[in-house]
Amino acid sequence: MNKNIYSISQVNNYIKMLLEDDVLLNNINIEGEISNFKEHSSGHLYFSIKDESSSINAVMYRNNAYNINFEIKNGMKAIIFGYISSYTKTGQYQIYVEDINILGKGDLEKDLEKLKAKLYKAGFFDERNKKPISKSPNVIGVITSPTGAAIKDIINIYNRRNKTVKLILIPSTVQGENAHLEIINAINIANEYKNIDTLILTRGGGTYEDLACFNNEEVAKAIYFSKIPIITGIGHEIDFTISDFVADLRAPTPSAAIELALPESHIFKENIIRNYDKLNKMIDKKIKNYKVIVENNINSIQKSIDYKIKENKLIVNNMI
Repeated sequence: MNKNIYSISQVNNYIKMLLEDDVLLNNINIEGEISNFKEHSSGHLYFSIKDESSSINAVMYRNNAYNINFEIKNGMKAIIFGYISSYTKTGQYQIYVEDINILGKGDLEKDLEKLKAKLYKAGFFDERNKKPISKSPNVIGVITSPTGAAIKDIINIYNRRNKTVKLILIPSTVQGENAHLEIINAINIANEYKNIDTLILTRGGGTYEDLACFNNEEVAKAIYFSKIPIITGIGHEIDFTISDFVADLRAPTPSAAIELALPESHIFKENIIRNYDKLNKMIDKKIKNYKVIVENNINSIQKSIDYKIKENKLIVNNMI
């Protein structure tokens, strides 16, 4: 048994050395689609390059990024040139990009645009087809991961905002290969309850790949055909998915979704008082109307009786 003991830094530095000494990895071109692109305030560019089944993280330092004379966007198909190395602090390997050659839109981006155009043409995004969100819900259903950050944010706001409304969690995975099937099943289960006023479909931030299940055609159809109005709160404010376009209302974050679905308790009470006053006024008005009708009927009957009495008196007098 090897009794040598190494620190994590030593292991990571050794892996870094192996990667940088490899002839192929030290001078490599990779073709794929750009995803999760971010430009740091330092001028460094961070993104991933992916194909249908895999992805690799990429970083382009400011001195190389300075030479780029075009705008980089998610969904672009590109050939990137650089070298593979490891970031010793985390042990994560990535490609350090020295140059980028844009080829056009990637296949995944094209497929997404085709689906968006198809659903738009079918009326899935039409405002006229969107269901109104209940202003006074009794039950709100939440479809999300039971262990994710989204449900924690929602519960915190729910406890602070209004606990008189019932909150039901319908658990579903919100990323991964079968996530779209679980989301569809959760929407169908919610519709079987028949007492849920509003549904929230939500998850926290993530990569383009993490949000892929919300760009699924069958999920879009489940949202569209749901009898319960659905609010989406997917990812961060800048994230837009097919599900957001189909939903009856889109919230920029999970926290915003529960705020849109759940009126504050004081507003709830004000609405109850307002409706109570309105109902009292309607009842008073009805009572007054019926009182007038009854009085009119009594007067009419009294006149009819008086007339009959006079008529009978005349008859009696004539007989005498």
